[in-house]
Amino acid sequence: MRRFNAVIMTVGLVYTLCAAPAGAVDQKTFIMGYDPTGPTCHLGQYAVLVKGFFAEEGLRVRGIAALDNRTAVSEGRSHRLWVKTDAGLTEADFGYFDTDQLHHMVAGNVDYYIVDGNHFGCWSVMVAPDAPIRSAADLKGKTIEILPFAVEPFLLHGHMWLHYWLKAPGLDAPRDITLTTMPWEALPSLNDYVAEGFKTGKFDAVAVGEPRPSLMEDKHVARRLATQNDTTYNNEYCCLTVIKRAIVDNDPETAAKIARAFRHAREWAGQHPREAVLAAQAAGYYGAAVPVEASVKAVKSLGFDSQLDPALALERAFKTRIESGAIKTNKTPQELVRLYYRKLE
Repeated sequence: MRRFNAVIMTVGLVYTLCAAPAGAVDQKTFIMGYDPTGPTCHLGQYAVLVKGFFAEEGLRVRGIAALDNRTAVSEGRSHRLWVKTDAGLTEADFGYFDTDQLHHMVAGNVDYYIVDGNHFGCWSVMVAPDAPIRSAADLKGKTIEILPFAVEPFLLHGHMWLHYWLKAPGLDAPRDITLTTMPWEALPSLNDYVAEGFKTGKFDAVAVGEPRPSLMEDKHVARRLATQNDTTYNNEYCCLTVIKRAIVDNDPETAAKIARAFRHAREWAGQHPREAVLAAQAAGYYGAAVPVEASVKAVKSLGFDSQLDPALALERAFKTRIESGAIKTNKTPQELVRLYYRKLE
């Protein structure tokens, strides 16, 4: 089947039009929100835009860059799928949702159903190359600095590092580790900021998501100490695919097509990591300066082509967040899965 993609550059935005094949009956144009910052873990999401998977399902989709993290945090948003259209700021029809925003969903602030998993963990704790810290237990009494959008209430990343991902004998992370937040101004020159912070002793480690760990390793700024995947690989998805509730409830056939396009895209990215990296770079979604080989290695660890049952993964995710106190509810993990997940065929 013929694929057609067009990328239109406008001031401050990138629109991707994925056109349905000629003669397609469904002429509605859906809006997909995507992360414009180019995280490695979103290569599957970028693939659905650049490789024509929506067109293969007979769908017309307009990809629009989602609201930037700083604005989303400052405005108290419950997810990142807000996009700017001619009609103003609105929620995308579908896109990505972070597992560490499930507390917002349980609080009733998210008008989407989860329809699939996306990838496994992409976050790593990085320490100075010559630091004496050799294991998570060595972080006792240390300070970890984390990205400014990765903290509560917007995201639970910091919470999960302390309560789950850094579990180690002899370490009570919530009590033994100090968590601080990077300034937004540090992000454009993060390697320089991290190198200086290690040098001055401002912090002992940083927690960042791909491709930042790969960039730090490439420039010998830091080395990996622990990864999110040490505890979550093949157990829990880091990001999820979500579709507006109204679409799923009122047009389940179209919702199934959307979910299927996303699934095929992430599976393709997992099976063709080099092509996925190069295609995303060529389309401008993924940083041209990010090392290709390191990105390919990272993609292989992200499980894009995993067959892990999303319902089972979500049950585990709800369970750990209830146990840690991040989600407060009188419902069981299984009940929450039934409320917020829809299996689409």
